[in-house]
Amino acid sequence: MHIDYWHDDQGVDVKGNNLPDEIWVELKNVQGKHGWVFGEATTIAFDMPDLAAFVVVDREELKSYVKNEVDFSVCVPKSQAYKKCYTRKDREDLITMLVLSDLQTFDSYQLVGYCTTYLHPGTGKVCSIFT
Repeated sequence: MHIDYWHDDQGVDVKGNNLPDEIWVELKNVQGKHGWVFGEATTIAFDMPDLAAFVVVDREELKSYVKNEVDFSVCVPKSQAYKKCYTRKDREDLITMLVLSDLQTFDSYQLVGYCTTYLHPGTGKVCSIFT
């Protein structure tokens, strides 16, 4: 299903450690089956440590964007994979690379900052994760 957790009855798939200029989208997994962009999650949340935030988009909107914007006619080396197909040696995967500015064009685009505070269970006080 490619769902990491549920939020308000909607499945969220979290993609870790993305860079603003290197966001990988899986079209086929390493076994050659449908990649996570074709999964059942409603939402994709790209973890962006450089931004101290998650970039959140609708999976269907992402899938439609990839379908319309990616050149599927050729597989290229990793360094040339922006909006083109790339596959790794001895694997059956098919992936493409986007950048943050692509996702920022989506109607569903949201930037959700990391939570840096929490409510202490013993005292009820708001605490920082950095202290």
